[in-house]
Amino acid sequence: MENESIKGFWHVYSDGKQADIPFYSDEDKIFAINSIAIVALSTGVKVLCLNVNDTHLHVIVMGEYGERFAAELKKRLMRYFKSTGQETKVGKGLFLSCNEITQRKEALTKIIYTFRNCMDFFRLMPWEYRFGSGNVYFTERKIAGQPVRSLTYREKRELFHTNVNLPDNWLTDEYGMLVPGSFMDVKTVEKLFGSPRAFLAFLYVRREDEQLMKQQFHSQYLDNRRIQDWRERGNSLCNSYFGKSLRAVDISSRLKVAAKMLKSRDGFKCESFAKALYLKKEDLDLLL
Repeated sequence: MENESIKGFWHVYSDGKQADIPFYSDEDKIFAINSIAIVALSTGVKVLCLNVNDTHLHVIVMGEYGERFAAELKKRLMRYFKSTGQETKVGKGLFLSCNEITQRKEALTKIIYTFRNCMDFFRLMPWEYRFGSGNVYFTERKIAGQPVRSLTYREKRELFHTNVNLPDNWLTDEYGMLVPGSFMDVKTVEKLFGSPRAFLAFLYVRREDEQLMKQQFHSQYLDNRRIQDWRERGNSLCNSYFGKSLRAVDISSRLKVAAKMLKSRDGFKCESFAKALYLKKEDLDLLL
């Protein structure tokens, strides 16, 4: 059933409205694709679908550590931007939202949204887009590329900038990009949809539905960013008061931090503000 509950699925994405063009060049996009594969492997999640374009990225992953994947991917990409002199393009830093997917229909919809994401600017079908998932779902999957096992240790270091031991059967193209079809968990996606007919039915979404999704993603992105900003301010204040982070103090101490932030107008009583300080909305109601 489409509305059945699921666990361990995550949508990780950035917002093109909040940054310049961090993935403008092919080299930038290749590094992002390789980073998605490498970080997924190191954090123990499976990549189900991905898309990287000039201004932002979308990734659907499956596994227990989706939030860790997002945090490690952000760190790796920021190191790249700094090492290539491009950190000014992302202002305070590249921010990645990580939203858990809890319903099967939601997973299907977000996989298709990610798959189609290139269509705003790419003039061919999404499976032809080089920096997306490719033509791998419900096909014979004849994927071309050079096996990672054929590369020397030095070549791997130069291409992928990691000490992570990559699977021998992963493939790389002539430009040094790991081929998505060789590292993605395609079978899980096919099992979710059930049939090519269902995949095609979701593929041809209405334009108004797609616009609504974009608005929802942007709203969620802004809310997640506010939570992070509040949490950073809360941790700084908590450290100055108690010499510990928010997670390391009891609820009464977190309430004192919340009261101070509310008094200085650094926050307001809402679920997002409470979440940022590891509180419940009802806890804030205790504050006068």
